[in-house]
Amino acid sequence: MLQSFEQFLMDKEGVPKKNAPYYVKWVSDCYRFVDKPETQSLTNEQTAEFLSRLTKKHEDWQVQQADRALRLYGYFLTRKQISEGEPSVDNQGDWKEIEEKMRQALRLRHRSYSTEKTYILWLRQFQGFFDGKHHNSLDGKDLQNFLSYLAVERKVSASTQNQALNAIVFLYRHVFDKNIEGEINAVRAKQKRRLPVVLSVKEVDRIVSGMSGINRLMAP
Repeated sequence: MLQSFEQFLMDKEGVPKKNAPYYVKWVSDCYRFVDKPETQSLTNEQTAEFLSRLTKKHEDWQVQQADRALRLYGYFLTRKQISEGEPSVDNQGDWKEIEEKMRQALRLRHRSYSTEKTYILWLRQFQGFFDGKHHNSLDGKDLQNFLSYLAVERKVSASTQNQALNAIVFLYRHVFDKNIEGEINAVRAKQKRRLPVVLSVKEVDRIVSGMSGINRLMAP
């Protein structure tokens, strides 16, 4: 199982081959710590207890790496279970009714039309991700898997993932009437690196020193 996970890390997450074994080791250490088989999904409490233990002897970046490794492994297990699960059933009619209830809930709370369109689009993607799973059986774990899918498979930005989270949490609270707070431990979308807005003094000196002629005369 862990060997397949290592390949998954390199193929889907783009983890360098030299770093993938460290991710696998964190997962292996965690499962030994909780004394559970590697084919069983862990609870958020179990992973939190393991990470808390790591903070006492490891650097912050190592704890963060372990946290991401465990989130990714949780998604990897779920992805495998879905692919091996039962064939989907046709309950399109139920989801159309849910979509209408979602619209009514949004309008009742005076959400903007653009918000309504965005939330309905996320509802449809959420439905498509589970390919026919009945809405009565959906829980916080399903939302977690959907958010992880967006980060790992779709490579969405952090802001897009947060938008999806807000839309589906609204669905759970105001349409399904379910409270899922504290149940979400998804793989987080990676923050995009931005170019620095301000150059350092050394960087300015290097730029100026490379100028010549009129440009050099005009530079401070």
